[in-house]
Amino acid sequence: MNNEDLDKFIEKIEQECSESEAYFDSEFNPDFGFAKGNKFGLLLYAKEFLKAVREIDNRKFDEGEMEVYNPDFKWIKGIDSNPFRYIKITKKLPEEINTEKQSEKESWKSKLFSIGCGAIIVFALILTVVGLITFLKWFF
Repeated sequence: MNNEDLDKFIEKIEQECSESEAYFDSEFNPDFGFAKGNKFGLLLYAKEFLKAVREIDNRKFDEGEMEVYNPDFKWIKGIDSNPFRYIKITKKLPEEINTEKQSEKESWKSKLFSIGCGAIIVFALILTVVGLITFLKWFF
């Protein structure tokens, strides 16, 4: 699909969908999340993804393998609950992309937290042993 076809879809959605009648929201729980919306809301949301697709051909990707596209979701009431504030776009194929999620990478903060917890436990065990030895010396 070329940019002319995308432009036609985007124009058609913009002409036929009223932002004032559009409803879109999202909801999450610990197991899954889902989108909620009426016809106009879902079409306007999809329009922003179509614009991101169009941007892929317009950008040079000089900064790296991915760039950030900032969609216009101002029409969504309660925009804070929108899970996609920004869209990362790339020209690469799935085989070429490192699919390791950022959340799967262990950051230095979580490593430091683990080391700190371990140190506190070891310190507590040492104090317990010293206290037990001191306690037993009082009686013997």
